[in-house]
Amino acid sequence: MTGVVATMLAGASIDYGRSISMKQKLQAAVDAALLAAIQAPAAERGAVATHILNASLSATGISASWTQPPTTNADGSLTGTAQGRLSTVFMQIARIDTMTASASTTVDMPSAQTASNVTFVLTGGYGWWWKRVDLYVHAVGATSDTLLASYVYQPVTLSAQNGRGTGTTTANFAFGGGMVAGPVDSPVSMGSSYDNAYLKMTVYSDGCGPGMAGYATTSGSVTTQNCVASGTSVQTGVNRYGQPTYTTYTKTASPVAYGTNDASTARYLFVNGVQLPANSTPSIFTLLPCNQTSTHAWEDGGGWAQQDIFFNVATTCSTNANYTLAARLRN
Repeated sequence: MTGVVATMLAGASIDYGRSISMKQKLQAAVDAALLAAIQAPAAERGAVATHILNASLSATGISASWTQPPTTNADGSLTGTAQGRLSTVFMQIARIDTMTASASTTVDMPSAQTASNVTFVLTGGYGWWWKRVDLYVHAVGATSDTLLASYVYQPVTLSAQNGRGTGTTTANFAFGGGMVAGPVDSPVSMGSSYDNAYLKMTVYSDGCGPGMAGYATTSGSVTTQNCVASGTSVQTGVNRYGQPTYTTYTKTASPVAYGTNDASTARYLFVNGVQLPANSTPSIFTLLPCNQTSTHAWEDGGGWAQQDIFFNVATTCSTNANYTLAARLRN
């Protein structure tokens, strides 16, 4: 009798230890199941959670089922409770065949903070090619993107900087349904309800913008870029009789666009001195880091060694429900 009692007590302690281990494994499985499920479409969350729950416990001998199926709460979090069962080893002597445990968890996908206001401060503009950098956002449900700001570089003195070329930069900002000129360093309100934001640079290799034709003139050691409306005749000399001669300049250059929303061209932008990776598009968090000043440098297509237009980009941020951080367990 004493030996039987001692065996039962020893067996009970072993099964008790197994029950604690079961509780820990069940909790980990429920956590993993809901962390995966919250990232799935709403209609698939139950199936995803059940698959992960069973897969996590497949080698443990624990069988589990939901006593509260994964449920989406009003605040967007996800809650679920599962019960696990494990066969006893020694406690069967006392006709206790199964141990049970319960585990519950709630997970969140908290909203992220994204740039709500941004200021582009020009720190340099170079080159022989005309270029325009545009800032776009897309509002949820909108059929098109919204242009918020444009920064235009116009080459002027092609011989400056040992032939690198310099020019002027102007800016236009969305206002009253149109674009209005303003200082380059004007703050831009992006809001906090967009679901996509990107930059796009458009380049004309003839040195002049849309509808304008370009030609260069040289006086002494200075070479200057000139732009006229396409089709304009310009006096370019005189003939042997002293009569003026004219040249008609027609726009022939086509625009080339590089956008951070285009995986094939996003690498034309350098952020904080680092070229964006090829064949990928940057997240808003890379493009416009929150509550800090970063540097942007665009390469206009002439070569990677020297970029052509430079900005310091300062942001302030606010919560944007359209962007979420990684799923996390609620404390």
